[in-house]
Amino acid sequence: MNVLIFEDEKHTATRLIQLLKKYDSEIDVIEVIASVQQGIEWYRNNPFPDLVFQDILLNDGNCFEIFEKVKMNVPIIFTTAYNEFALKSFKLNSIDYIVKPYDFQDIKKALDKFKDFKEMFIVPENELLKNIIQAKTPEVKKRFLVKLGDKYRSVKSEDIAWFMYDEGVTFAFTFENTRFPVNYSIDQLSEVLEPDNFFQINRKYAVNFESIRNIHSYFNSRLKLEIVPKPSEDIVVSRERVKGFKAWLDR
Repeated sequence: MNVLIFEDEKHTATRLIQLLKKYDSEIDVIEVIASVQQGIEWYRNNPFPDLVFQDILLNDGNCFEIFEKVKMNVPIIFTTAYNEFALKSFKLNSIDYIVKPYDFQDIKKALDKFKDFKEMFIVPENELLKNIIQAKTPEVKKRFLVKLGDKYRSVKSEDIAWFMYDEGVTFAFTFENTRFPVNYSIDQLSEVLEPDNFFQINRKYAVNFESIRNIHSYFNSRLKLEIVPKPSEDIVVSRERVKGFKAWLDR
């Protein structure tokens, strides 16, 4: 079975491939696509695969932009970080889905269903899909309630310079260089932070526009950032996110 994956986080795609191979070693992942534009070009130049795992939000837009350009004729399993309330709309419209982070039992359940009921894996009308995605976008998070010692403090999102994922925990760093843990993954933060102010530059960091002081060209078509307060390591925009990052800066 030939499978096409849409996923803009390399480590997440690698995890999905591992689980697919665990389910069936004969599955052939023909390509991993990270952007809307790359997906449109791929579909225009290649035959449809047997199955698509489709991330809803890619680094340059929503997946419905692909469906507006390409007439789809392939079973799709959507992957998403949306909450259960939003997912009810997808289920009612005969779209199967898997919630991130990926779990083998979820993968197995979806693939078993695909084998038994291929006709259930359909793409709805473009406008319907667009309305579902836009209507269920999470509200922007304006504040974080944090505990510092035996005290609680509410920190405005705009006062946070950057977020960092480190050994299973996500930390927020304020412009005053105060660090505190938050109960969100970096991917989840990308869904709830103000998109004009914050950008996820790689799988480990999301930065506030106001924290950026300088931007330098870096090897392998990446960008290196100088941000404040200064982290203990180089801050690099991943190659897959450079185009989206430049567009974000040029709004």
